Amino acid sequence: MRTSGFLRHLWWIWLVLASTAAAAYVVLPFNAATRWVYVLLNCLAPIATWIGLARNAPRRRLGWQVIVAGLALSGVGDVVFAGYTSRGLTPPFPSAADGFYLLAHLAIAAGAAILAARSGRTAFLDSAVILAPFASIGWLLVVNPLVTEGGTALARFVAVAAPAGTLVVLYCALALALGVELRAPGVRWLLGGLIAWFVSDALYTHESLTGTYVEGKLIDLGWMAMPILIATAGLHPSMVYTTPRRSSVTTLTVHRALLLFGAALVLPTLHLVWQPASAGPLVIGAWVSVALVALRLITPIHDLARRVGHDALTGLANRALLMDRLALACASLPDDGETRVGLLFCDLDHFKNVNDSLGHDAGDQLLVAIAGRLRAAVRPGDVVCRLGGDEFVILMPAVSEEEAGAVADRVAADLGQPLRLADGSDFFASLSIGLRTTQALNADPETLLQDADTAMYQAKAAGRGRTVRFDAHSRTEAALRLRRDADFRRALTHPGELFCVYQPVFRVDDGALVSVEALARWQHPTDGILMPAAFVPVAEATGTVGQFFAVVLDQSLHEQRTWYNRTGRWVPIAVNLSPRQLDPGTAEVVLAALERTGTPAHALTLELTEMGLAMPETVEAALGPLRRAGVRIAVDDFGTGYSSMARVADHGWDIIKIDHTFVNGIARDPARRALADAMIGMAHALGMASLAEGVDDGADLAVLRELGCEYAQGYLLAHPIDATGITEMLTAVPQRV
Repeated sequence: MRTSGFLRHLWWIWLVLASTAAAAYVVLPFNAATRWVYVLLNCLAPIATWIGLARNAPRRRLGWQVIVAGLALSGVGDVVFAGYTSRGLTPPFPSAADGFYLLAHLAIAAGAAILAARSGRTAFLDSAVILAPFASIGWLLVVNPLVTEGGTALARFVAVAAPAGTLVVLYCALALALGVELRAPGVRWLLGGLIAWFVSDALYTHESLTGTYVEGKLIDLGWMAMPILIATAGLHPSMVYTTPRRSSVTTLTVHRALLLFGAALVLPTLHLVWQPASAGPLVIGAWVSVALVALRLITPIHDLARRVGHDALTGLANRALLMDRLALACASLPDDGETRVGLLFCDLDHFKNVNDSLGHDAGDQLLVAIAGRLRAAVRPGDVVCRLGGDEFVILMPAVSEEEAGAVADRVAADLGQPLRLADGSDFFASLSIGLRTTQALNADPETLLQDADTAMYQAKAAGRGRTVRFDAHSRTEAALRLRRDADFRRALTHPGELFCVYQPVFRVDDGALVSVEALARWQHPTDGILMPAAFVPVAEATGTVGQFFAVVLDQSLHEQRTWYNRTGRWVPIAVNLSPRQLDPGTAEVVLAALERTGTPAHALTLELTEMGLAMPETVEAALGPLRRAGVRIAVDDFGTGYSSMARVADHGWDIIKIDHTFVNGIARDPARRALADAMIGMAHALGMASLAEGVDDGADLAVLRELGCEYAQGYLLAHPIDATGITEMLTAVPQRV
């Protein structure tokens, strides 16, 4: 345990001990012993860094290995340099030590570049912007004096190469730091050491050329800070995070932008207060800084402009760009009486099934594939837009009526080809398309889009997978639908507007009343009493059908409880359930309502059309808890939907309701009689009861009795009546039919 704790804190133990030794080197009088303290620290740094590399084991270690080699070369250079000074010799400039130092620069620069390679182009650009002013100042303070100070060409080369090499090292380290946003302490230690190195190198070059360098002064402290801080970075556990994740993000944050603009203003501001003999480096540096900032801004500005006008997932135009292009297309229409602006409003049918079954990632992949097919299907110059979700719009800026129809057909045909989903299965896309064309120069873009949307909803209402052209009647219907939706939402909060009447159900063999079906009505303030066909589709389309079901269920169970209190008999009651309510929340609503009224579960039947049986897993998840509680399930309008006898058999529902289209006329039509006979026989074979709907003729009722149908309802037997009427029927002397 002691060893583990010691290793865990090794980085700060090294930092404290090495910093103390460096401070002693500067504070104590310089002598032979302190000279070797400097050398010892610089030679221990690569060993300490290698220990940190082995202990922390980063996934990408090549960059650190190269840095360790650079530290070792720097240590060798210190040994060579100390060999001169310890013997009282003045080292030549350049010396062998300077060669090792230059190799150290190259190695550490290469290591920092390897670590920073994944930072992305923007990190290197930002680093260049920040360091450009320092490069210009270094040119003025170091390179320019070389012209007047003299010296050999080799001396001049080494003199320039040392600080230039350190600047390159600093450039790569700064790119690394910007790539990880300085979040890792190890990066901060590394960057601090390299900055100290750059400052000391620049000062040493100047003092060497002027002959003013003295060993053991503060300038040596910067050289010692470099290996000390780099080794601290290598020993610190955060060194595993010094390699940034590969980045393609070009977002320019506010803080980063202020940093870049501030760096670009350094040289112009400095030029206001400092007038060097040769201002060329300042001017050139300022221009380079501005050019680099401009280059840095190109991609973010382009990305921002694209994000403003394009969908992030598919890359298609978004609503804002669509409306701009639509207004321009209308304003550019030629006055030839033939050319029009066309809109195709496309909605993907049954897309929700993909999200529910395979997840949203698979749904996103499908949307991207569909976007590609839409691009390929339209004409050059047409604009494909994604409004959101599974809704797409195609703008045809200049098109004839015939061409618009042809594009719509081509889009539908191309999307009808199978698309491969994430699970390997094929998806056959179906589009409901609304087509709107205009030749009005002053047409309102919002109105045109709403008109195309209205036509699309008409296509869905007509059975999906088709194209419907907009006409003036469509706009009237859309306005009525919007008003109806607003009125219906208000009705949900106003008790009494929505009420129930009850259709009695009789036993066929003896005519006894056995149950009732709750049928909703709406007492509209201005339109009078409305039937379900006038408002249930609106509730389903706008998502209020769940609230509507809860209102009908509560009212029905309340009346059922009243009948029980009057007669002591639980009269079974059936309530219609929309396929859009097939979710786990429905079971919670029903069970809570049963508990509030004290109704036994077997006294409630939920009626679901065949359309709702299309997704067996969804049906089981929604209705399974209710069936286990005792609630009965009836298949409504059987034979008119998916004709899914296998699905009915798999679920084993309680009642099959034979649609009135198979009941009316069975006494005169042998084919209808045969179909009804097959349905009743199938129900009995599966252990279900059969109930005939819409019985309006006595001869049809007699045939149903002959075929063995258990229950019937229809105007022949009784019209829907209110709760009071049911009470009177229950308390009256039983009448046979």
